[in-house]
Amino acid sequence: MSSTLAPEVTSERNPISEKDVIQSLESLKLNPSLQDLPDLTNLLTGIWEVWDKVDQMDDYVPEVDETRFPRKDIHRPEGQDNSGNAWAWKCDVRDMSPTAKGNGLLAGKTLSLKDNIALKGVPCLLGTDIFEGWTPNMDATVVTRILEAGGIITGKAVCENLSAWAVSCSAATGPVSNAWAEGFSAGGSSSGNGYLIAKGECWGGMGGDQGGSIRIPSSANGLVGMKPTFGLVPYTGIASLEATLDHTGPMTRTVLDNAILLQAVAGADEIDDRQQAGCPFPDAVPDYPALARQGVQGLKIGIIKESLQQPLHDPRVSELVVKAAKVLETLGCVVEEVSVPMHANAPDIWAVPGRLSVYKSFVGEGGGRRGYCMNDLSEKILPIDQAKYDKMWCAYKNWMVNGRWGWDHLPQPGLLLGKATNLTRKLKHEYYKALDQYDVLITPTMPYLPPKLPIKNASIKELMQNSAGASLNTSAFNITGMPALSLPVGFLPSLMEPHPNLPVGMQIVSKFYDEATIYRVAYAWEQAVDWKTFATKQVDETDTCAN
Repeated sequence: MSSTLAPEVTSERNPISEKDVIQSLESLKLNPSLQDLPDLTNLLTGIWEVWDKVDQMDDYVPEVDETRFPRKDIHRPEGQDNSGNAWAWKCDVRDMSPTAKGNGLLAGKTLSLKDNIALKGVPCLLGTDIFEGWTPNMDATVVTRILEAGGIITGKAVCENLSAWAVSCSAATGPVSNAWAEGFSAGGSSSGNGYLIAKGECWGGMGGDQGGSIRIPSSANGLVGMKPTFGLVPYTGIASLEATLDHTGPMTRTVLDNAILLQAVAGADEIDDRQQAGCPFPDAVPDYPALARQGVQGLKIGIIKESLQQPLHDPRVSELVVKAAKVLETLGCVVEEVSVPMHANAPDIWAVPGRLSVYKSFVGEGGGRRGYCMNDLSEKILPIDQAKYDKMWCAYKNWMVNGRWGWDHLPQPGLLLGKATNLTRKLKHEYYKALDQYDVLITPTMPYLPPKLPIKNASIKELMQNSAGASLNTSAFNITGMPALSLPVGFLPSLMEPHPNLPVGMQIVSKFYDEATIYRVAYAWEQAVDWKTFATKQVDETDTCAN
């Protein structure tokens, strides 16, 4: 359609007048031509009629087979049933079809879903109270794949407020403690999964990651957490922070469990527009567990020098990760430091779409998408009014101010966003240049140990200080889309009272769709070392965390 001249008869609800054309141009700081005004008004009237016609159509919502996958025992657990405050909702969803024989990849395995993943009929909190009463009307693709593979979904795990925080203190339902030390952060934003899986309350779970939100809680709780290649696991039916940053992936206690879960959920679904060249269809997804067992003899490992020297880093964490990487030398690998200078700039590059694009998405001004749009969620969030703003977590208040100011006052915000996009390509090329010499790259996942949870009613400044630096080594691989896994490699005593031993994660990174090599390295290390005693023999034997 090249033109939308107004029809001879317009709707009585059509609000368009010449004033609307004038105001639209003036908002762009342009002056309307009086000669053009009647024709532009006619065209605006016509497009309003087209938009209204589409708006009157019934929305499309994917069907869910609730006979085969019934939703049972849906409830919000309280008290001792939710001692870690990590469950958002409990339920029982499994394959009840007569042909389900219990021989799928996930047969009988219990899983939790980060509470931004749609599960029809089960309320979804998204960690926030800026809206209430959202019960998704469809299942995310990963839900269907888990159930078809024989997995049992036992509930929704608390996520941080709108998936926008790296310390487990922002959920409207209250803080989630570290699985190894009460009162310390479980990481975010997949905080509930971090606690529940580490405690053994479920076999594994699906997290979400826009800047480190799978890997940070995995590091904080001693789990294996994979942020796969951008688009490898469909994000269809998962609440988005920003489409270019969104990833979903597995969180488990062991490497092989992680590989099994990734194999079950990976592959194009022909809906998610994040899927790119090279993304396999489900029947062509590699056998990651088998590939993980191939050994690492002859592999070359590069430790990114800049990742060891990040601001706010704990030198003990960097030293432990280097020590852990050196174990691979005993398994036949070459391990060396490699310099990737742009790694230090990655968080700044992330912060451009992480403010300008996130703002547009949050206020409903994003566009250009071809996947499934969760309109039932958008109806809950939009419009942003004073009551919703007042309830926002500080991260979103900050993003609202940053984003709006940027679009209103930066000389060319679109060009800045374009430059960040181009610099992201350059950043990826720099990592790939290193990966032409090395099979994987290694960094600390977090540059320091999990912090203590902040005091109640902490100020915005205090909250920001509490979370500063958590994603310095992880956010790079959200903007580049490269696969990255956090592997637990030991405990160190906190520098904060009462000095509990807390887990340290080592991040392993490779090229697009090379998850198999990451798993090879992680599995070989895991088999060679008991991570719980690698750094210290002083772990409290009375600790109740699940093995």
